[in-house]
Amino acid sequence: MKLLDGKWTAITGASKGLGREMAIVFADAGTNLILTARSADLLDEVRQQVVARGVECVTVAGDLRERGVLDRVRSLCIDKRIDILVNNAGIVDITPLEDVSDQRVRDLIEINLLVPIQLTKAVIGMFKQRKSGIIVNINSAGGKRPVPDHTIYCASKYGLNGFVESLKIEVKGCGIRILNVCPGKMATDLFAAAGRPMDTAAFIPPREVAQSVLYLLGLSDKCSHADLMVDRMS
Repeated sequence: MKLLDGKWTAITGASKGLGREMAIVFADAGTNLILTARSADLLDEVRQQVVARGVECVTVAGDLRERGVLDRVRSLCIDKRIDILVNNAGIVDITPLEDVSDQRVRDLIEINLLVPIQLTKAVIGMFKQRKSGIIVNINSAGGKRPVPDHTIYCASKYGLNGFVESLKIEVKGCGIRILNVCPGKMATDLFAAAGRPMDTAAFIPPREVAQSVLYLLGLSDKCSHADLMVDRMS
């Protein structure tokens, strides 16, 4: 029997990078999947890979800042009675504060902080009722330490960290596990998407972070653990 056999897991930002790797690694562990991302084409490629592993997969292509898309994902999470929610979707910005547009500020806060809060809010009552459930928040080293020219990004991730830490206390004794995963720089296109392409050869492979998250999922609920920090060997 596989680790996640018969379970349902929802992963946001699942078309590439860490989200894609988690979808594949988790499918290998037996979980059925709800996957969301903005690119329908890339999302369908991931869907084909995971169903080839013998699991069910439902996809929602669209921007989670749009109410209709968010509502669709929330409804699926409830309809499938998911066991695991992975708040992975995120964007980065590398710009001095005075040069960050108002729209970019809103984008960073909405995607990195508000969407995880809204999705968590949608499932937490269901998790409490059945006294089980896991919420994985893909945070960042930028949610633990300040980084110049990442001011709004760090603000969004520090906010997510505060949300996670408070929620852990709020649901203590409810049978719910809240995991906070804080990777350093990963070998993804996140920086290129922010207009700052980098040589990622020395960065963390996202597959390794995905495998680390799966390891955490396999720990007993009697096992206490702090946030998972994953960084490069310098």
